[in-house]
Amino acid sequence: MKYKIALALSCLTASLYSNETIAAKEPAKPPKNTPEHPVKPKVVTCSYDCDLFSKDTKVEFFNLEFLYWTVNEGALDYAIKMKKPAWGDPTDAVGHYKRAEFGWDPGFRCNLGYFNAPHYWDAQIQYTYFLSAGHESVSSPTDPGLFLNGTWPQPDPTGATPLAHADSEINFRMHLIDLLATRRFHPNPHLRIRIFGGATIGWLRQNWEINYRDTGGNTSHLHNQWHFTGAGLQLGGMADWFLGKGGYFLTAGAAGSFLAGDFHNVSKQKSHFPAPGFDLSLPLRNAHYQDTRLVPHFQAFAGPSWQQSFKKFRTEIFLGYELNIWANLHEVIRTSTTAPTAAKLTTLDSGWIGIQGLTFRWNLDF
Repeated sequence: MKYKIALALSCLTASLYSNETIAAKEPAKPPKNTPEHPVKPKVVTCSYDCDLFSKDTKVEFFNLEFLYWTVNEGALDYAIKMKKPAWGDPTDAVGHYKRAEFGWDPGFRCNLGYFNAPHYWDAQIQYTYFLSAGHESVSSPTDPGLFLNGTWPQPDPTGATPLAHADSEINFRMHLIDLLATRRFHPNPHLRIRIFGGATIGWLRQNWEINYRDTGGNTSHLHNQWHFTGAGLQLGGMADWFLGKGGYFLTAGAAGSFLAGDFHNVSKQKSHFPAPGFDLSLPLRNAHYQDTRLVPHFQAFAGPSWQQSFKKFRTEIFLGYELNIWANLHEVIRTSTTAPTAAKLTTLDSGWIGIQGLTFRWNLDF
């Protein structure tokens, strides 16, 4: 029994001595997050393209756009210049039509908004102004057997006095106000998609004036004007796709809207032909047309952009091609010239309005 107790005490002593030796060899671990041993935060490095759009930063933003556009319309013929002799008397149109055309003109668009990060929506107000004009003229052929014919009534209502000269002046004016809300999506770090919608208000006006002068010195002046005021809803989207280092992107978008409002068309013409039975103080034509109509508007644009994020702001420069199409808006109303008691046959010429050209945009997020 004595031997067993001595053996047990020997084993216990050896075990305690072994644990003390191991503890002495292993240094004690310092306490965590103390003033003597603070815990350093883990630093996560970000690559150059991990936050291209500053998507988690609340900002106010401002856009200023310079527009260099032209207008394309149909149903704007005002004269026919004969190139070959007439078949006989009477005859139909022979020659080349002369029509009103628009030049290239500047305009601008600006907006101001607020981006509410990190909820990825923004609200903005936008205003667009564009004015385009054009002037065309034509003189009668030098060949005595060829003539210049008006497509509107000439100064001499009998048609016996041929035209010597015709000219056309036209201008188109557009004001648009958009109140928009946008939802932003980021499917991956290189792509931003924005879906927007809201209300749009438009005021559009076109003024077209034609002057005829015949070989007898008599003149005729025609004034055509239509204008539309309406409001409606708009829905669209745009995307920015990162192309590579240097901050280069491909930006594209499209939108569609429908406006309902008041359309008014006026056509007035005065002829200074001194002949019995004609009252020169009264207009030859003075017709008014008015209705309420629905007007569709489609817009699309695409082009390269340069975008860069800095410490306190972000900026963007875009240069692209833009196309606008207006439908159910442009109309030219023509009527037959008959006796005051006779029927007036109405010919309605209409077409789409195409507005196209370059758009230069500068954006600042601050």
